[in-house]
Amino acid sequence: MEFTNETTLLQEIYKGAVMGSDSIDQILPKVDNPSFRSDLQTQFQQYKQTAAEAERQLKVLNKCPQPLPGYEKAMLWGSLQGQTLVNKETSHLAEMMIQGSNMGIISLTKALNSYSVPNGPEADPASTRRKQARDLAQQFIQNEQNNISRLKTYLQ
Repeated sequence: MEFTNETTLLQEIYKGAVMGSDSIDQILPKVDNPSFRSDLQTQFQQYKQTAAEAERQLKVLNKCPQPLPGYEKAMLWGSLQGQTLVNKETSHLAEMMIQGSNMGIISLTKALNSYSVPNGPEADPASTRRKQARDLAQQFIQNEQNNISRLKTYLQ
C-alpha cells in the first residue's frame, strides 16, 4: 500500500526517535561503563534532534506530533525494567539497545517503502516537503545502522 502523506511518515519518524530517547533515558542510570555511557548520550542527542526535525516538518504541515500512547510507554518501561532487573552488564544493555534500533529500522523501512514521492517539478513546495520527509527517514535509518555498528563493540 503506497501513501504520499508525509504526515504519516513524519509521525513514524517522531515515534521512533521518542521511543529511542525514552529508552536511553531509562537505561543511562544503569550504565557503569564511561565509554558506553558516552555513546548512549551521543545517540540520545541524535534522537532528540531527529524528533525536533520531524516536529518542525509536521508544524510546517500544520500538524502536531502525536505523543506515544500511554500503553506503549508503559510497555517500554516495563520491558526495560524487567530486562535490567537482574542483568545490568554493558553487553546486555548494548544488546537491548541494538534490538530496539533494529525494531526502529524495520518499522521505519516499512513506512518508507510504502511512501511514494510523486514526480513533479522540483520547485513545487509539496514535492520539496515530501522529499524532506523521505530524506529525514533515510537519515534516521542510517543513524540507527551506525549506532548498531558502534554498540556491537560492547557485545561479549
